[in-house]
Order: sequence, then C-alpha cells, then structure tokens
Amino acid sequence: MRLHTIARAFTIAALASAALASTGTAQTEIDRRRPASAKGAVSIENDFGSITVRGWETNEVLVRGTLAAGAEGLSFEGEKGETSISVEVPEQWMHAAGEDAAFRSNLEVFVPAGSKLSLESVNGAIVVGAVTGRVEVQTVNGNVRIDAPASAVEVDTMTGSVEVRARAAPMSIHSISGAVLLEGATGEVKVETVSGNVTVKGADIADLDVETTTGEVELRGSLARKGEIGVETFSSPVKIFLPAGAKATFDLQTFSGEIHSQFCAGTPLTRRGFEPFRHLQCSTGSEEFEITIRTHDADITLSQEGSK
Repeated sequence: MRLHTIARAFTIAALASAALASTGTAQTEIDRRRPASAKGAVSIENDFGSITVRGWETNEVLVRGTLAAGAEGLSFEGEKGETSISVEVPEQWMHAAGEDAAFRSNLEVFVPAGSKLSLESVNGAIVVGAVTGRVEVQTVNGNVRIDAPASAVEVDTMTGSVEVRARAAPMSIHSISGAVLLEGATGEVKVETVSGNVTVKGADIADLDVETTTGEVELRGSLARKGEIGVETFSSPVKIFLPAGAKATFDLQTFSGEIHSQFCAGTPLTRRGFEPFRHLQCSTGSEEFEITIRTHDADITLSQEGSK
C-alpha cells in the first residue's frame, strides 16, 4: 500500500478554482455489494473524503455513501479472497483538490469481521470498528480512529490525530504531527512521531518503544514479567504511572530536566565522569524488565498508580 506521492497533498493552490468549476454540484449515491471471503483481504482507497469500515458477520462487502461531484466513478472488484475499492478522480485533483465538499467522497464499508484491511487516503478521516484481522492505514492529512479487536495495527500518517483501541494487538504508529492515543497495549508497540502528545495505556506491557521530539509522553499500565520499555524525547516531558509493586530495572537520563521518582526511594541522581547528563539507575527487584528513558531538556516523572 503506497500513495502515488506524499507531496501531492500539499500542492493545493493554483488549480483549485479551475478544477472546481469543471465539476457539477450533485453527488452520486452509492449502494453496492459483492460476495467476499470471511478472512479475505480488503483494500480501500479514497484520496479525498472519509472512509468508515465496520466488521459484520456476513460474507459480503457492502459499500455505500456518496461520490464527490466530478469524481470519475467507483472501482469495486473482487476475486480469490481479495476485494478492492477505489474512488477514481481526475488527475488534476491531485494538485488542486482542497477542503471543498465538491471534491470529497464519503464511503461507509461493511466487511467480514475477519478481513485484513488496507486503507489509503490523502485528505480525509478514517474510522475502523469491529474488525479482527490486521489493519493497515496510510494517510497524509486526516484523523485516524481504530476501535476494534484487530490482530495487528499499523498506521502511517503525516498530520492528524491517531486513536487506537485494540487490546493485545501489536501496534506500529508513524506520525509527523498529531496526538497519539493507544489503549489496550500488551504486545509489541512502537510509536515514532515529531510533535503531538503520546498516551499509552495497557496491561502486562511487554515491549514498548516511543520516539518523539515535542509533546508529552504518558504511560499507564502494568508490566509483564519480562520485557522492556524505551522512551526517547528531546523537549517532551515523560510521565510513567505503574502499580506500586512493579518490578523492573530503571535507567533514567536527562540533560536539563528534573527526575522525580516514587520508586527506588532515596536513590541519588548521579553523573558519569564529565558527562552533563543526570542519571537515576535503580531496581525494584527484577532484572528481566528494563525501563530506559532519555530526554534532553524535559522532566521525567515515575509515579505509582493512583498518584497525580
């Protein structure tokens, strides 16, 4: 799943008025369906507008909604366990389409709950619910919300918030700008972003990796018996809330920020040789779970659940 080019979403100026003038004002209603495999692959591409996908217990794919005025049509094909849906638009829209409703198609798609999803957009919101298969999303500008028992989640976006509620699913989020909220984190979770708050909530967290530049990082949850958490930021404060009895080895480091910890009470901060960084290294009884946090000019706060 790849966009034709990321840059096309940001060349929205000179051709806009001409392209809009060439379209009508009436949208086209869609209501089409076809048989589909219970655990097949479904790909959906709608460059401008919204995509809403819902899982159901029917071996069919149903597409309904509206096509933008001036769109060239809807491609809806399927064979051998694969279904593809694509809104066809004039090539000049890739350089001119803006926020005007005349450019926007809105799709509501029902798929077999076990489907593997591949969703792609340039400018539009994406919502997924009640799907148990793998969910992959690629978009440039638009919010993404996944609230489903998916087997795995991968989101690649530039701007827009990302919300994922998918208990126990491996999650991989790549973002430039926008808040990231993950709930149900248990398996492997990786977040890479530049700006925007990152919030992760889960139970028995085993493998978490967060890299960001600006935007607060907050983690709440319990730890697995073995595993690791790594957080690396530049100017983002990091707050971690763990159960009082959490067992782990802690390695916290900051340059100009402060370190506050309710674990390992009394352990002093140290400096290594002539390094300007301050460190807090300690253990609460286990060397099988490691928590490593690195910041430059932000605070690190390690608190027990229930505290503020």
